[in-house]
Amino acid sequence: MMKYIEIEKDQIPYEFELALDKGTYQFEINYNSLGDFFTVSLKKDHKLIVSGCKLVYNVPLFEGLDYLDIPRLMIRPLDTTGVNQEANYDNLSEDVFLYVLD
Repeated sequence: MMKYIEIEKDQIPYEFELALDKGTYQFEINYNSLGDFFTVSLKKDHKLIVSGCKLVYNVPLFEGLDYLDIPRLMIRPLDTTGVNQEANYDNLSEDVFLYVLD
């Protein structure tokens, strides 16, 4: 069973803490209703690392930012049913989830 990060859409904008990769991170989730997309900001020890990273279907979150103090585990929005090819308000945390991959 794959592990995923649950996004509580009715709480947006909100922040939560998550222990990943031997560290505790704070994730802030926001939603852009005009573009129908989500953004994720990341903090560690409440210090901002990444601000407003767009969540894109099947693209690792924080891709290309390995030089920063981000979790080394891959976090990727995926739909294991194969129905969706994008992450938007209607399908996030319904069919599309933020999977944590080794």
